[in-house]
Amino acid sequence: MAEALAAEFGVQIANQLDTPRVVLEVDSLCLVRHMQEEGEPISEMGIICRNIKKLLRRPGSAEGAISHIRREANQAAHIMAHSKTNWEMREVWLDRAPVFLLDQLRLDDVAIDLI
Repeated sequence: MAEALAAEFGVQIANQLDTPRVVLEVDSLCLVRHMQEEGEPISEMGIICRNIKKLLRRPGSAEGAISHIRREANQAAHIMAHSKTNWEMREVWLDRAPVFLLDQLRLDDVAIDLI
């Protein structure tokens, strides 16, 4: 659920910044499946995914894609999810990642190459 909410927030920010393309890389197969479903959602996650799809379909919005990535290559997302400051306020980093994530981002990049 947290990953779906984070994805929704990310797409909202991308649209506000007029980003032409958004690629959501998530390690939740459940989230990927919900994003691929058609029809009326019956779960809270399904409703969030429907909102994400609506955001991506609006005129002038970012073009979007979602792909599954293995958890081993997505540890930075888990650090963010469990970060105390992450829940106290929403933060957006545009040009540089926060210092506390830099090492993990490098490790995730290496993990992608190894998988």
